[in-house]
Amino acid sequence: MITEVSNKPSFVWHEKVGCFESDWHQHPKGQLMYAENGCIHFNLEGKQLLLPSWYAAWVPAGSHHLIWSNSPGLLIRTLFFDDPAQHREEFRQPCVFPVSDLLKEMLRYTERWHRVTAVDAAESTFLLAVQQILPGEMTRSASVCLPSTTHPQLSALLEHLQNHLHEKWTLESLARAFGFSPRTLTRLFARHTGIPFSRYNKIARVIKALELIERGEDNVSELAYQVGYESISTFSHTFLEICGNRPLYFIHQKRSVV
Repeated sequence: MITEVSNKPSFVWHEKVGCFESDWHQHPKGQLMYAENGCIHFNLEGKQLLLPSWYAAWVPAGSHHLIWSNSPGLLIRTLFFDDPAQHREEFRQPCVFPVSDLLKEMLRYTERWHRVTAVDAAESTFLLAVQQILPGEMTRSASVCLPSTTHPQLSALLEHLQNHLHEKWTLESLARAFGFSPRTLTRLFARHTGIPFSRYNKIARVIKALELIERGEDNVSELAYQVGYESISTFSHTFLEICGNRPLYFIHQKRSVV
């Protein structure tokens, strides 16, 4: 168990977990989590985040979160650090970001210290180097994050939208379907999610497409259709805007491990 090594200032944990769901929990240390061969879903501080394969997530120390995955081949590589937010502003907020080739190899290299209970000088030095390059990596933060809400009517509307992303919803059509005026719904989105409907819809569609890629869908045209896009070009540009990479990047990454 992680408790075997958690008394160290910094430590690593690598595990093939497959499909799983955790309880709500928190860690006294900052947590860098890297996903291979699958997606990880986060509920974190009123947000829903998706961590795609070959991306990393930063979870600040003390953050209550729940994580789960439907990916049977998922491998999680996790590094824990004594709260670095005391020293750098960048570590105070959660984020998801694409991992550079350098950081990817460094994360894999840390597997040699998995479950090592004794403090190791080489491990400490190496993890400090990882921690020092993280702020630069995190500047490429991806927007694969949806805000949640406790507003009952808006929550029901958002759930309906996420279950019908293949349909071409507009704010006006959603407002009619749920008994709002377009003006009221616009105001509710601003107040309870912090982003406009158009942005929420874009992110929700990209997250759904990433999940479909993880399930084996590798046709960009079919992906676009399944999440409500008629234009492949618009779909691809939206992916680039939200994730920092186009859909073919994720398809090729998935193919490389099948």
